Amino acid sequence: MKTAVIYHRVSTLDQDPALARDELRRGAAARGLELLDEIEETGSGARNDRPGLARVLELAARARISHVLVWKLDRFGRSALDVLANIEALDRAGVTFVATTQGLETGPRAGAMGKLIATVLAAVAEFERELIRERTRLGHAAARRKGVHIGRPRIEVTGLMVTHARELHERYGYSWPRAARALAVKGYPKIHPKTLARAVAGTKEVAGYVPAGAGARRRLPAGDRVGHK
Repeated sequence: MKTAVIYHRVSTLDQDPALARDELRRGAAARGLELLDEIEETGSGARNDRPGLARVLELAARARISHVLVWKLDRFGRSALDVLANIEALDRAGVTFVATTQGLETGPRAGAMGKLIATVLAAVAEFERELIRERTRLGHAAARRKGVHIGRPRIEVTGLMVTHARELHERYGYSWPRAARALAVKGYPKIHPKTLARAVAGTKEVAGYVPAGAGARRRLPAGDRVGHK
């Protein structure tokens, strides 16, 4: 019996993989394929670090599979050239590539027409991705001109808050994540541990706080210190 692997990348715009997973399983069953593996990974298609995709190509190179099924063509690479290079790697290994929702099948028996369709679809997918990026950049620029903050909500970090954090870290040996949690329990705003560490080190400017080495250390009044249970 021929074996296959299904591969799906979940993008930030497509967080629920259930629909694609079901479609790919049906596609494998319709072709009488035995599933060797189901590989899913999350992230932008433009990223280079995609161990799941590398695993698919490795299985193909080792002749462990006869088919690779994906939901859409653009899930199989970070650009049109990358998609085509990956499909060619499968072709050299004698593996058939199937994009189930687009009716595309390429491989040793697909011929020139299948490769042509794959090339056109990959180029169209890359064009659409660039359009989305451009619209996003334009939207961010317009929002900034109106004074709208883009990104995480701003947190007001006070000198007293940072002094508390430094005491927890240096005197009581708290890690930065633990110190951030202790401050939140005390009633301070939630803050990312890395931001807290930068503030204590002085690489993030905070009004009313003097980093160690830049002046005399500020000690907290006994009644104002954070508990360290």
